[in-house]
Amino acid sequence: MPPAPNPQLLSENAPSRRRALAEAALVLVTVFLPANLAALGRAPLFTLTCLLAAWGLLLLRPWTEWRSGQRGRAIGCVLLFGLALGAAMAGSWLGEGSVPPPRLGVRHTSVSQEEAGQAARKVVELTHVEPGRPADGRLEVGDRILAVQGEPLSASNPEEDFRKRIQTAGGGASTDLRFTLERKGETREVTVQVGPAQKTGPFRPGAMTWLCIRALGMCLLVALLLWRDGQGPAQLGLVREGLGRELLLGIPVIFGAYAVTLAAAIPLAALGALLKLTGKEMLARKEVATALVETGLSVPVFAAAMVLVASFEELTFRGFLVPRIRVLLGHWHAAVLLSAVLFGVGHFYQGTLAAAQTAVLGAYFGFVFIHRSRLPSVMLAHAAFNTINFTFMVWLQRSGALEKIMEQLPHK
Repeated sequence: MPPAPNPQLLSENAPSRRRALAEAALVLVTVFLPANLAALGRAPLFTLTCLLAAWGLLLLRPWTEWRSGQRGRAIGCVLLFGLALGAAMAGSWLGEGSVPPPRLGVRHTSVSQEEAGQAARKVVELTHVEPGRPADGRLEVGDRILAVQGEPLSASNPEEDFRKRIQTAGGGASTDLRFTLERKGETREVTVQVGPAQKTGPFRPGAMTWLCIRALGMCLLVALLLWRDGQGPAQLGLVREGLGRELLLGIPVIFGAYAVTLAAAIPLAALGALLKLTGKEMLARKEVATALVETGLSVPVFAAAMVLVASFEELTFRGFLVPRIRVLLGHWHAAVLLSAVLFGVGHFYQGTLAAAQTAVLGAYFGFVFIHRSRLPSVMLAHAAFNTINFTFMVWLQRSGALEKIMEQLPHK
């Protein structure tokens, strides 16, 4: 028989409140700040790296082993921490700066356009022109793109055709593109010099490779902090006994995840309609779906990556942070809710309502975790949840169904 759930096992050898706060803050800063500071340049990122290095060493205290004659352990601790921090921040240092900015710098949607005596057809309408990018000053919000280099866009899926032509123009080198467009009822031609194409290899910004590397680094960082506190895998909810049964429990946890997500979607959708955020939120989700699909990953490869990425998120936000926050707040349920809020904050790029929905999902995973005092079922459910959603995104994007949904929403 597998051991009965025991939440107190998660609290064995728990650190003091002061240390729990310092450890939780270190992990959260390492998760959230590097990618955001990378856009500000190397100097802020270098400052943060030095701060995190000093912060981590103060928590790990390798000099205690050195003074006690265990110099091998002291050196190993420093090297492993350096590896963990380097992997956690590698994407910010190497992934972001090595890629040129967007070729054109626009966002767009598909709309139906009617002409006298002709059937309605789909065209691309620009919804945003990013300042400082090639399109700035040449193209305008509301422009309807009819043709590129004199060739009309696909009638069935003009957005996908437009996107591909921008990506492949000039073989990826800087080049001039001639757009035939409609602006304020007039047809005109505008030429824009677009920049070099983004790299299509696995190391472009947001690519799954960097996410996996960061996941490995964060898992190692958490392991080092546990080791210094005299804790082990059991305090993360990782217990070998009953592992097979725990993984099987991941199946109902997956169904529960979708039930919770749908239940949260109803009031959030009503709130979005009330605040007139529906179109904006759908656009944000569409951009996320497009970015994921454009990574070129197959579903099996994405699923394999999710095993690592989802495991890192569960180890960090549930296995590690929930017990630390419980030390600070003195209550398991409050710890779960605060951890869920932090989890949702990390998904604001998907839209405000999507971040709230993610926080609800994080709370569900957290309550399953403390009820079971086990993490594998939650890790499996999280990875499966992301993979199923990715598969759905691929279908929506490739079938054109997403564009049909967008057409029914107001765009401002």
